[in-house]
Amino acid sequence: MKKKKYLNKISIIAGKWKNKKIKVINNKILKPTMNFIRENLFNWIMNDTYLNCLDCYAGTGILSFEAISRKNIYSATLIENNKKIFQQLKKNIYFLTENNISLIFDNTLKVLSKKSNIQYDLIFIDPPFCQKNILLEKTCMLLENNNWLKNNTKVFIQYKTKSNKLFLSKKWIKYRQNKFGIVTYLLYKIAFF
Repeated sequence: MKKKKYLNKISIIAGKWKNKKIKVINNKILKPTMNFIRENLFNWIMNDTYLNCLDCYAGTGILSFEAISRKNIYSATLIENNKKIFQQLKKNIYFLTENNISLIFDNTLKVLSKKSNIQYDLIFIDPPFCQKNILLEKTCMLLENNNWLKNNTKVFIQYKTKSNKLFLSKKWIKYRQNKFGIVTYLLYKIAFF
């Protein structure tokens, strides 16, 4: 039986799981959020506590794992549509012995197209990079139109710096922004009123 090859292991930077390493399968579409960017994000929201988080394109799940480790959030819902990546997420959740993480195996746009009964406090959006940012803008529009957001929800977004400018509604207030390497990352605050 052929042993699975892992691209690497990613360390959780801080909190109750500090220095724990999660396994990441060898998959070219995965682009785990770099340590520097994670550190920066969690410095931005250091004093905030959220009840629940939605990770729209979970991938490695590292943003949600880091948030739960640091106690910034109580529970997380991760959406992933790649079967192998989804299976590895399940294993990592089992490894971390975490009960407050739920997984959805589905296409993110399909999930977000339905009206939500839950409004999230913190949302991560890190879709596959695209020059025109179409997937990113669609995701944001569906979140806004289908009851996934509430007033003051914070949304963390990453995209390739050399891509089209991102156009969002006036309800999306840019709260923080930075660049690292080829990545631009932002934190928005939703203001419905």
